[in-house]
Amino acid sequence: MNRLFLLFIFVLILSCKPSSDKVEEKLYACFTNSLSQKEMQKLNAISTAYESYLIEQRVLESSEAESYWNFYRKIVESGTFEFTNDFNFSEKTRFLERESLEANQAQLDCYTRIFQSEAYLQSKQYRLQQEMQSLRKHRVTPKIIAQTTIEILSVDDFEFEYNRLMTLLFIETINETYKDASDE
Repeated sequence: MNRLFLLFIFVLILSCKPSSDKVEEKLYACFTNSLSQKEMQKLNAISTAYESYLIEQRVLESSEAESYWNFYRKIVESGTFEFTNDFNFSEKTRFLERESLEANQAQLDCYTRIFQSEAYLQSKQYRLQQEMQSLRKHRVTPKIIAQTTIEILSVDDFEFEYNRLMTLLFIETINETYKDASDE
């Protein structure tokens, strides 16, 4: 479950689009502005292919926002989530990893500005982050994370690319965690 916790640390640090009022768009822009055009195109292609794969595997019903929200609802209802994932999203996006703190500094500065803003402190993202941090004291399970997510985020919140990407990363993280647990 350490990977689940690391995913939610990543949620805190993912993305920033200055022209928009929505925190999710600003956070996503922080991330995308740190990418070259070629990296962004590659990420979009991989994310689209992964989403299609998840639809084929019936993990997601469709590419609609409601499908993403329903994914979390299904985990809450069933109490579990497992499927064979042969896509390996994390391996395919490894090209996004930066080697040094200096390479990440502009992105980190962007996040810091957002995290210190009044808009962030009043946002659902802040509320979600606070709830996830409070869960660190307990045994964090996919069901608990899913329950917390659907209590705070609405279907409409999954119109934002930020929340969709966080869901794809969550799915990958859960799958890796179960795979690693079964390998031991």
